[in-house]
Amino acid sequence: MKLQQTSAFMSLMAGSLLAFSATSAQAFTFFEFTTTYSPKPANPKKDIKLEAVTFGSTTIKDFSLVTDAKIIQNGISTGPGSSEHGDETVIDTYLPEGPKKENPTAADIVASLGNLNLNSIIDTEDQLEKGGTSIIEVFFGTATDTFFFWERGNALTKDDKAPGNSDLLVQSLDESGIVLEEFKITRNMWTDAKYSLNTTEIDFNQKVGSLGLKASKKAKGLRLSSFNFKGEGGYNGPDYKVVATRGVPEPATLAGLGMVAGALVVSRRRRQAAKS
Repeated sequence: MKLQQTSAFMSLMAGSLLAFSATSAQAFTFFEFTTTYSPKPANPKKDIKLEAVTFGSTTIKDFSLVTDAKIIQNGISTGPGSSEHGDETVIDTYLPEGPKKENPTAADIVASLGNLNLNSIIDTEDQLEKGGTSIIEVFFGTATDTFFFWERGNALTKDDKAPGNSDLLVQSLDESGIVLEEFKITRNMWTDAKYSLNTTEIDFNQKVGSLGLKASKKAKGLRLSSFNFKGEGGYNGPDYKVVATRGVPEPATLAGLGMVAGALVVSRRRRQAAKS
């Protein structure tokens, strides 16, 4: 089934960006962003700290990270979704990383995704003998509607320079785990994130792609799925990282906070006038 998409302009927080709306069954919109990281240039084998993302005129530096996870399906015995990190990343430094686990627990997944280390990822294999399918739910500390994804291109050879060659099905969830909306990120949608990764399971650098998703409804979590099977349609084992924006107050809440602040200012002025 081909995903039909149309162009549309949208405003996201303080900035404007060019987004593309999906079909009515997929209310997510997607957008490109640039990644700021340190050190720069990044060593593909070492810690890479996420500093900020920028889209349009908006720059985000404060992120909501994964705080909980639930494994719905993860192959048969040894994967395919595993916790993975760079060859030379350092555990228990200023920049945490997840463990190296072929068959991770939910806690391992949180450790891999719940940090700002871009070299701490979930590595989804595409081997049919491992079961081929990985479905993992991840949850954030606050409900939000904007998510940033990175996908390490699962290159088959050292000459494969594509920033990403795998698909990922993203479904947003409410607090009860009910699906709110969904979007399939296809391999041709990833844009170059301007850094590469070299993790313990591979022996050469692979470029990383990125993509942002904006939901029409705030969600507490995401269901991230990779399906692999014989013939066409396999997702080809995405290797991913995801963070979100922190939930921001609704306009009515902001207006209320402004009224409270104004009242406090007036009250303080009256007390100062009474003392004079």
